[in-house]
Amino acid sequence: FVPSTSSGVNSIAHSIDYPSGSNVVVCDLEFPANYVPWQNASKLYSFELRVVKSKDGAVSLDAFKDQVDENTKVLAVSQIQFGSGFRADLTQLKKLAHENSALLSVDTIQAAGCFDTDLAKIGVDFATGQAAKWLLGPVGAGYIYVGQSVMDELNPRFIGWWGVEKLMEFGYFERTPLPDARKFQVGSPAMVAYVGLLESLKILLKIPGKTRERVAKDNADYLRKRLSEINIPFYDFGPDHNSATVSCEPQDVESLHTELMKNKIHCSVRNGRLRVSPHFYNNHREIDRIIKHLS
Repeated sequence: FVPSTSSGVNSIAHSIDYPSGSNVVVCDLEFPANYVPWQNASKLYSFELRVVKSKDGAVSLDAFKDQVDENTKVLAVSQIQFGSGFRADLTQLKKLAHENSALLSVDTIQAAGCFDTDLAKIGVDFATGQAAKWLLGPVGAGYIYVGQSVMDELNPRFIGWWGVEKLMEFGYFERTPLPDARKFQVGSPAMVAYVGLLESLKILLKIPGKTRERVAKDNADYLRKRLSEINIPFYDFGPDHNSATVSCEPQDVESLHTELMKNKIHCSVRNGRLRVSPHFYNNHREIDRIIKHLS
């Protein structure tokens, strides 16, 4: 458990050894939680931070290939980009990273709870995120996933009593870090936040992951279809890279956003575009309400 995505990324970034000449690769679409920690670490550990340029809300595999090389230590990506909704091909990125002896670190906050993803099967080395998005939980309930194959490579710079063996033996001073991802738990978690997450998970897990993903994607596809009918531009990355997040560009975005929120249609403005993210519990009728306000 960690407090946030930022905490998780920092825990990973400061647990890796960076040989002279190392680099870390990110892209210019990243939310600050998956960029600022690497930027700071690059100054502390003297590695090069390479930023891959995006085009029209997406980053191609070839663009990553141009930056990843034999000196790349980490390829850090978001499974789904917060602004555009672009969904990365984690299998191909894992292949690219591992072919260059690099590690793949994934920010999953915009996917967990919606997309049915087996991180271990894909071969992701690290993943971070928190509950306050598609997991429908409270702020303050974050997590780290660490692949078993790289567990021993990580040396946490910060260790607390929740991250060591013999947790409740208070008079025992010879402590060793736990052998799994719990070693990143510096101190007591925000218990109330995790109680909230537990209740959310009870609801989510009643519905198979593949069903949640299918329904959310269907809602997003329907929204794209309706947007095309009223000639509002939107990002369409195709079935392999679309997510359940739709980024569109109506005129007078800020006023429309205010109108939608007043009518209890919750959405966001990101990078000057309207972002709508229908979940599995939404339906086409509710999407038609959105279109009515946009028309």
